[in-house]
Amino acid sequence: MKRTGSAEALKTQTAFDRRLRENQISPLYLFVGAERYLRDQALKQLTEAVVDPAVRDFNFATTAVNQGKLDEALGMARQFPMLSPRRVVVVTGFEAINDENQLEQLKDYLRTPVETTALVFLSDGLDNRRNIATMLRKTCEVVSFDPLDDREAAPAWAREYVMRAGYSIDPASAAYLVGMAGVDLMRLSTELDKLMAYVEENGRITRTEIDQLVRYSREHSNFELTDAILDGDRRRALTLLDHIFANPPEPPQTLALLILGAIASNYRKMLAAKELMGQNVSNPELAKAVGMSPYAVMRFNERARKQETERIIAGIERIAQTDVALKSSLATPRLQLELLICELCPRQADY
Repeated sequence: MKRTGSAEALKTQTAFDRRLRENQISPLYLFVGAERYLRDQALKQLTEAVVDPAVRDFNFATTAVNQGKLDEALGMARQFPMLSPRRVVVVTGFEAINDENQLEQLKDYLRTPVETTALVFLSDGLDNRRNIATMLRKTCEVVSFDPLDDREAAPAWAREYVMRAGYSIDPASAAYLVGMAGVDLMRLSTELDKLMAYVEENGRITRTEIDQLVRYSREHSNFELTDAILDGDRRRALTLLDHIFANPPEPPQTLALLILGAIASNYRKMLAAKELMGQNVSNPELAKAVGMSPYAVMRFNERARKQETERIIAGIERIAQTDVALKSSLATPRLQLELLICELCPRQADY
């Protein structure tokens, strides 16, 4: 099962980079997605292209409008730049706005935006059922920042990152590093900087240095494993399980119970999300109910929609049976989890 989200996001980022190099500055941007490292880099690029650093304090503003202050944000956008051809205004916290007066004010601005302002709407994720999401996607230059997939995009990003610094890492080592550190680019860049400092003499990063310097992340591995299970990607889930047990931070049974707890938590959340979606609960309310960010819950909901309620319930029952088996020592902890993954993931995921 191949993920397309990050590939589509990279296309929008490439288009954004090209237009910026050509000095084609839009008065309206929507930066959306949970990969904050890339989002922050894009905002930095835009600001450096638009605003003279010497007068940045006069021509850069950021404001959160979750307290109903959208009119103040639009007022900032209407201000003229000082000693600069343009200014940048960044707006956050707007995702759940549904007040008709505020939406009308926004609509008026979007019809005739101020050309000397680059107004950037910044969000981890939008509920596309809301009017504000429709309005922004229709009028803004949309740049997506979805997390990179761990099979191709994240290892490729790691290789390019070290290459720009004059170092090298082969594809297998880059993939191994992503398996250890995860796809969060803030952490990945930190680990790469550490590795480059360590191999300064020859400039080549290998698995040996990764094993020596990169700390195993149980949290990352458990997250990626449950993610693969919810995607129905049996092969990837079993590969991740192999990585986790190859470098266990706890005894096998303790580790297996921790992993099982993470899987069970996601299945319970999926069942709750399924029921709430049936009641037409909004994404922000649903995110709060299951304890997830608005962006994460959007991806989670996509998976929940593909699963039948009966299958989710059956999965919870099978997880409970595995819990009993682990505590009864009926088989090795790893084998119990392998059997569970094979039952939870659709058979067609192997092809």
